[in-house]
Amino acid sequence: MKDYYTYLEKLNQSQSTIERNVYNIGKLKEWCRSKRTKPENLSYKQFLNYINHLKTTNKPETINRHILGAKHYFNYLIEQGVRTDNIADDLKIRGERKKVFYNLLTGDELEDLFYSFETDKIWKDNFYYRATAKRNKVIVGLLVYQGLVSNNFKSLALEHIDLHRGTIYIPSTRRNAERTLALKSWQIIEFKEYIEKVRPIIQDHIGTYDEKLFPVNTPQFRMVLRPILKKLKHHNQKVSNNSHIRASVIVNWLGYYNIRKVQQMAGHRHISSTESYKQDNLENLHEAINKFHPLS
Repeated sequence: MKDYYTYLEKLNQSQSTIERNVYNIGKLKEWCRSKRTKPENLSYKQFLNYINHLKTTNKPETINRHILGAKHYFNYLIEQGVRTDNIADDLKIRGERKKVFYNLLTGDELEDLFYSFETDKIWKDNFYYRATAKRNKVIVGLLVYQGLVSNNFKSLALEHIDLHRGTIYIPSTRRNAERTLALKSWQIIEFKEYIEKVRPIIQDHIGTYDEKLFPVNTPQFRMVLRPILKKLKHHNQKVSNNSHIRASVIVNWLGYYNIRKVQQMAGHRHISSTESYKQDNLENLHEAINKFHPLS
């Protein structure tokens, strides 16, 4: 299993995902032994029998994780020259629970978070706090207009901003694909001041002179986001966390663009990830009523 483990590492999977995939393939091998066969000899019909076996004790979302792990394993066997086909391709169990989002922010509410973020009337006697407040407003813009998350901010470099074209390049992460997104005209103004005046102040204060767009003295960018999100929540109680803002942004995008365009903008590697944000209004209403106003 060591070679398969290395194969999964090359896919940039997290430690927990690798361990889960290895465990799931162990289950597949165990079932194969009971049927006197091996994964490398498994037929499509036999694999369907294995899925039916999983159905007896697992929920659809768990079975789909087993199938995804099998896809990776069969691709590994193909790379090793042991198999010539991937019998798990295009297989997915229906009935997996749909994401349901509550209290999402409207486009106007998202924009209001940006415009209401104060930078001029606080800490006037402290140059560093003034600088970080202006930096934080730039970050808020990327939260509410581009739907960025903590890992995106960590990977941003100065070269990823193109003020002439009014774009920002978002490098790929373990979960999301790379993409280039347009900046709002007012974001460009904020970015220009940040890059030319604010960023150097922060660099000098913390003694960090790398090419990171947002130089910080902490390994986890969420430490920077935490007070920002707290301030946003104070302005609008609907704000819960970074993921909630991103979900609001993506759902709002779906109201303006086709699903393929939103997939690209969100950095989703699979269209199914984008589809999960398309909410059935009646289902949402029913679940929201049950959650917030349960019948006694």
